[in-house]
Amino acid sequence: MRIQHSSRRARAGGIVAAYVGAATLAGCANFTDIKAENQDMFMVSATGVSYTMSIPALTAAAKEKAYDFCGKQKMKADLRQLVRGWRPMQVELYFRCQPEGVSLQALLD
Repeated sequence: MRIQHSSRRARAGGIVAAYVGAATLAGCANFTDIKAENQDMFMVSATGVSYTMSIPALTAAAKEKAYDFCGKQKMKADLRQLVRGWRPMQVELYFRCQPEGVSLQALLD
């Protein structure tokens, strides 16, 4: 009986830890709407709300927004330029959406 009690406690602790982790990550960044820049470039900006998110995690979140944006158009994101700032912790990501299977070299030829 004691073993069942401790396994329930461990399971409940794991569920609480997963919930807190998800809530922490979900509330760590604010994103701008994706903006059209010159030609076929787009930009998304992510700002860290608290210091629970690192610059690499903030960068990954901005990249995910770019991939999702292009994926909805059945295209892939071609990441171009990344600008990072520390006060406030912010990432600006510039990207293009390209058709699947098109390489940069094919566009240059």
